[in-house]
Amino acid sequence: MAGLVTDQLNKFGPFGKYNGVTTILAASGHDFSSGSLGASAFIVSGSMNGYANLARGGTLRLEGLQEGELYEIGVASVYTGLTTIVYVLQR
Repeated sequence: MAGLVTDQLNKFGPFGKYNGVTTILAASGHDFSSGSLGASAFIVSGSMNGYANLARGGTLRLEGLQEGELYEIGVASVYTGLTTIVYVLQR
């Protein structure tokens, strides 16, 4: 199922805090600054290499973050290292 978009959903709104996910595979990146707005949290898996450009400016290195932890920080873009995967949650 690609998503649950119905008249009922439009009437009552989304069912949870996050209602979309974009997986950033190892050694790649994704820019959320145009067309993919709402990237408001992320979870990191793997070696923790890479960085996230934050929605209101600044850069956050992934090194030192806890694997599997939910970080509720808005991101503009994410770039991963060779063995890092990032799951970006969207509202």
